[in-house]
Amino acid sequence: DLRRVLLCAGATKDMGKMLGGEEEKDPDAQKKEEERQEALRQQEEERKAKHARMEAEREKVRQQIRDKVG
Repeated sequence: DLRRVLLCAGATKDMGKMLGGEEEKDPDAQKKEEERQEALRQQEEERKAKHARMEAEREKVRQQIRDKVG
């Protein structure tokens, strides 16, 4: 899971700073951050799409119940 890898990588880097170490200068830091942000955006879009599908299915069931009771 990409999110887990990114979280673990960020956590270990931040731990060094918290323990008093200096921040490493990563030449690809900007690119990595952009990739991380894009991964987060993509995950959020997938989550929203999943919830929209689930809500559409619920509404379909609700309508079937309304039609029966109706």
